[in-house]
Amino acid sequence: AVLKLGDMMRFMLQENMQEKIPLTREVDYLNNYISLQKLRTDSHPNVNIETEIQNGENFFHIAPMLLIPFVENAFKHGISFREPSHIKITFHIKDSTVYFDVFNLKHSRHDNDPEKDKSGIGLENVRQRLQLLYPNKHELVIRDTEKEFYVHLTIQLAKFA
Repeated sequence: AVLKLGDMMRFMLQENMQEKIPLTREVDYLNNYISLQKLRTDSHPNVNIETEIQNGENFFHIAPMLLIPFVENAFKHGISFREPSHIKITFHIKDSTVYFDVFNLKHSRHDNDPEKDKSGIGLENVRQRLQLLYPNKHELVIRDTEKEFYVHLTIQLAKFA
């Protein structure tokens, strides 16, 4: 856990500020974050976390921190230690296109939760970044219901030599 956290901190300090990073590093960051969350939730039998994450490929580059807000939101809004919780994250690459899906059950926040009525800016920020960085080269579909949240993102990436 300490090694994963250290790798995440190095990523935030060194690579996060770059315009593009190797896709492998973005995937490593996702995997580290999910691993740390699993450490927190593994002892709870009603929490189910599924992942199907293909390793990134070195000859593709991506803007940093585009994928993690969806995963963070899934854990923030999709984990309850009182109710059954389910998160599924899939990531794969085919023909220079990234396919990324995040699904989670939603749980209502308790009245004493300080963030109960707050709406974050993460999703809107990602939408704007996608428009600026990948115009006409991405598709973002978000389905938000009372009980479920689902994100489907595709991004066409260019190969770097």
